[in-house]
Amino acid sequence: MPEALPPELPPIDYNQRWHDMVERRRIQMETAYAANGVVNSDYWGKRAKNYRQALHTRTEEDPFFVRVRDTVTSATTVLDVGAGTGRHTLALAPHVARITAVDPSEAMLAFLHEDVAAQRLTNVSVVHSEWLDADVEQADIVICSHVLYPIADPLPFVRRLEQHARERVFIYLRLDPIPTDMGLWSDFYGIPLQAQPSAFDLLNLLAKAGIMPDLEVVNHRFTLTFESVDEAVEHVKNSLCLNEDDERAMAKLRSVLQARLKPWPDGRLGPDVAWARTAIMSWEPAG
Repeated sequence: MPEALPPELPPIDYNQRWHDMVERRRIQMETAYAANGVVNSDYWGKRAKNYRQALHTRTEEDPFFVRVRDTVTSATTVLDVGAGTGRHTLALAPHVARITAVDPSEAMLAFLHEDVAAQRLTNVSVVHSEWLDADVEQADIVICSHVLYPIADPLPFVRRLEQHARERVFIYLRLDPIPTDMGLWSDFYGIPLQAQPSAFDLLNLLAKAGIMPDLEVVNHRFTLTFESVDEAVEHVKNSLCLNEDDERAMAKLRSVLQARLKPWPDGRLGPDVAWARTAIMSWEPAG
């Protein structure tokens, strides 16, 4: 027998771990906004157009879309929580009876309204609301793609997803972190930006709460690319909380992006990242 056993391992509070990651990142960003004199009243509004351009064209090859599409039928109803500009809503609409898109960003949903009208879709409803306040009916399938990262307390959010699903909940979350700041935070602030929670963090949190989802690991092609360096500067300056009136910072950002962005086969510019592992979590709601 050893003279002394190692100390007992304390239990990990996965809720607290998630909360601390989200809060540390939030404080880093809010501190940077304040230091740079930037008012960030419409974070997603500044990104909506680029997200729509970069993401919608590749939805058909998105493993999450393929997985959900293969699950639904023409009689299925779907609830898309955190729908954004509607990449999954629009792609799934031809395959289902009805789909409801919920999102808190008016700017994001403006593009979705525009595309619904242009495509003359009659089975799409759009709800402008935070999820916990949304007045929506149950659906057969509830999907939530790349939404949970900034939510400090995700369990009530997930429980409400479950409560609104008759047949299955699907959550899509990255396993490999892809930095929204293009890995440039250290170049401007001297330390890395806190990484967002990953699917590993959510899996542990759900298991502790008694939810044991099926887990599928897929390779997801990186899709956030840019038409030009100018477009990249416009997008990344917001991710870095930079003031566009700071000529020195903007010149530095342009120089760094020109050096690091690579031409992609489709003629757009993107980081030197081709694929990342992403998790599709799904489960039947309790009861």
